[in-house]
Amino acid sequence: MSDYTAIFEVGESIVNMLRDRMVPEPIAKKEHIGLCEPQSPEDFQLTVWIYNIEMVKDTGARAGFQPDPENPAQERFSPMQLRLQLLVSAHSKAPAIQKYADEYRIIGRALQALRDVPSIPQEFLAGSLANAAEPVLIEIKKLESEELSRIWNNSNKTVKPSFAVTVSQVYIRSERVRTAAPRVASAEFNTVPRKDAARK
Repeated sequence: MSDYTAIFEVGESIVNMLRDRMVPEPIAKKEHIGLCEPQSPEDFQLTVWIYNIEMVKDTGARAGFQPDPENPAQERFSPMQLRLQLLVSAHSKAPAIQKYADEYRIIGRALQALRDVPSIPQEFLAGSLANAAEPVLIEIKKLESEELSRIWNNSNKTVKPSFAVTVSQVYIRSERVRTAAPRVASAEFNTVPRKDAARK
C-alpha cells in the first residue's frame, strides 16, 4: 500500500516514463524533463506539474476497517483514494525561428508516449507506488481554455503548449488502526429434542 509520499511518487513515475520514451529524441538529456511549475521551467524542456488533488469517496468493499496484512493482530482503516490532475508543458530556449517547432515536437511526443499506455508501467513506478495492489491509471484529459488560464494564474508568461493528464487509483494508507476481534477457534452446540418430535 502506498504511503503519504504517493502524490510525489506519481509525479516521479510520470517523469521516469517520459524520460525513457523521449530521450534522446526529441529531448537530448533526461535532466531536461522534471517536476516543475510551468511558469518557471528553469532548464527543463518538459515540465510535469500536479495542479489538482481530489479525494475519491470509497463506498465499496474497501470502506471501514479491514484486516491488516502486515499485522494479523490489528485492523487498519481503509486507505484514502486520490485522483490527481497533472499539467505537461513543453519549453524551448531556442531562437524564435526554431522555438515553436521544438515545443510542438516535444509536446507531440509526450502526448504519444502517455496516450499509448492505460496505466503507468511497473518498471517506472517510484517508491511505495511500486507496491501498489492495483494499476495506477493514466488518461489524457480535456483541458478547457478557461482552466488552462487559471492554471497559469494570469501570469505575464506566455502559455506554453500543454495538456492535462488524470491519474487515478492512487491510494494512501491510513495510520488509524485497532486491535482485531479474536477469531472463533471452536464452537459447541447443544441440541434439545422438540416435544412434538418425541410424540412421533
